[in-house]
Amino acid sequence: MTKKLSVAIGFFLLVAATGCSSEDNLLPENNESSNSITNGDITLRYGEGDLAKSVELKNSTVNFTRFDQNGQKFSVAQKTVTYTPNLSGAIAAVGSNWYNINNGETYYIPEGTTFTGGFNFNSAGKIIVLGELAGSNWINVPNGGKVEVGNNGKISSSVNFHLNSGGTLNNYGFVTYTTGSVDGIINNYNNLNFNNSESLNGSSTVNNYCRMVFNAQNNYLNATLNNEGYLTFEKGFHVNGSGILNLKPQSFAEVTGGSVSIDGKVSNTGSSFARMDFANMSFGNLNASPALTGLIDMNFTNTSYSVLQNNNKINNQVTLNSNTYIAAGECTPQKGIAPCSDSQLQFTLVANVVSPSINNTTLSATGVTVNNGFAYVSYHTNDALSGSNTQGAIRILNVTDYSAPSLVSEALFNNIEFNNVDVANNKIYAVGGDKNGSKLVTAPLYNNVFNTQDLSSFTNYKLPSSTAKNSYFYNNYLYASTGTTGGGFFKLDPNNGFAVAEQFNFAGERAKYVAHNNTYQVFLATQANGASLRIANNDGSNAKVYNYAGLAQSVTDGKNVIVLDDEYVYLALSDKGVAKIRLNDGQLMNTFVPRNFKVNNQNVFSQNGLTNAVAVSNCYLYLANGTDGVIVLNKTNFKVVGYYKLNGSANYIYINNNLAFVATGQSGLNILKIN
Repeated sequence: MTKKLSVAIGFFLLVAATGCSSEDNLLPENNESSNSITNGDITLRYGEGDLAKSVELKNSTVNFTRFDQNGQKFSVAQKTVTYTPNLSGAIAAVGSNWYNINNGETYYIPEGTTFTGGFNFNSAGKIIVLGELAGSNWINVPNGGKVEVGNNGKISSSVNFHLNSGGTLNNYGFVTYTTGSVDGIINNYNNLNFNNSESLNGSSTVNNYCRMVFNAQNNYLNATLNNEGYLTFEKGFHVNGSGILNLKPQSFAEVTGGSVSIDGKVSNTGSSFARMDFANMSFGNLNASPALTGLIDMNFTNTSYSVLQNNNKINNQVTLNSNTYIAAGECTPQKGIAPCSDSQLQFTLVANVVSPSINNTTLSATGVTVNNGFAYVSYHTNDALSGSNTQGAIRILNVTDYSAPSLVSEALFNNIEFNNVDVANNKIYAVGGDKNGSKLVTAPLYNNVFNTQDLSSFTNYKLPSSTAKNSYFYNNYLYASTGTTGGGFFKLDPNNGFAVAEQFNFAGERAKYVAHNNTYQVFLATQANGASLRIANNDGSNAKVYNYAGLAQSVTDGKNVIVLDDEYVYLALSDKGVAKIRLNDGQLMNTFVPRNFKVNNQNVFSQNGLTNAVAVSNCYLYLANGTDGVIVLNKTNFKVVGYYKLNGSANYIYINNNLAFVATGQSGLNILKIN
């Protein structure tokens, strides 16, 4: 029976209208003053009264157990090194004089002075530059010869300075290197500029620990250039076959113009990322395969990089446009987004939302989505506790005020239960099932809430299989995952009663979950011999299927929620914990199984705990892990940050901005603020 009432007298008449149906047994026993309308199958409730009593405000700090472990080191802030010269027995070089340096002799340019003369190395000796080395004389540093530039020292661009094989330059100050080749060893601890086209010849080794700039074009790397600081090529470079550009972990290198060709290698052999940025440049010949290897994050501005994605030019550790964080230091600028601080992470339990009850059956939350400051929550009956009952609910909470969420409406269903809910185009899409199979229920939203005047706005549709797992609406179609016999992954047409427009699943697979971001659509299915992912464009096109035998689960009836950030998909895999997979190539990047985690050789989490669901934020991964509570991982390296427990078993988690929604079965839905 449908009730249509005017807005002006709605509240008064709706209270009186609830007795019009003889099947109003969906209402809880305590229905003090909340308004309601029912047709026997659906009861819609709204307004103040016992709905408000369902939200128990807590605003209490959650006990978050942390682990004292070393997380990922995003960056080491490089510092200039303080240089203390040894002037014992050294001879001062002054004015424009000319000096012959014999074996073992040391000459120095005093601080605050400018020397415009010359040096002739007769054998291995040393020059210490504490002032300025200027003039235009040639200075050839021989095998065994050494030049040290102090913190305030300088070699100017007019000096024809050259390192021969075995010669060494240790720069703690400011050096401009103008000759066209390096044959010796450079250790740069401060600022060094190569002013002309440069060839690092095979006998050379160049180590940059601070700031190094190649100003000109036609730079050739025939030996090893190690970057542990900030390295700039203003007009590109060419790594020849014997050359290596070795990017140390947490270093930053950039190319701001010109062209880059690689016949040798650009590599990082360390265990954390180096960053390399490319702007307003182009790639020439990349004859090495791969040309770039290791943990290198490459970021591009006004630069085409499609050549890198073909013919194995980068290995599977290299990332593109991940915006890896580099902290600002004395030698480096800040790049990327600053990481979260594990030590500052904490949680406040804002509220517990008591589960709805129908005919003395308490429901459990199964899914959450947030839209325009309102949270939409789906509920079902717990089969283990409720037998064959099929009852469900959809609730709407106003969460615009983080400290005081309120329950504004709920729809109770006598014959349908729900596994998930989605909101799009001012409409709600809730999927689940009844005793006859899979179901979809839709209803329009008015100012983010249900139409409280007319129950006929709720429409249900039959879907394939016995129950629908979850869905999302995109580009005028609904994409839904439905499980067990006759199930799969479907594209449904709302203009044709949500009939199947296309089916994407594969023979022998058990459909689990579908999720998406702004670029990708991912469908998870399981088989006896492992898990499989279908990764496609957001509309389902250009799909690739990846199989993971190592992710075979012993427990196969779990919820298996998946969630995406921009680059990865994270899978909740019951007894197999969580897995991280790269979207652009299906590469399995990392796994974490809570029951295997130990501290001081002792298990921390339950040996029968299951990872039911997963959520992701800018820095962290959150696992709903049953009686273990919520486990927090660093999403980059899967280090355990900590965990917290709530009343009941953590069965589902959803995060929107700084709010976390954790479903704990019949113990209710917990709303937490992430601080």
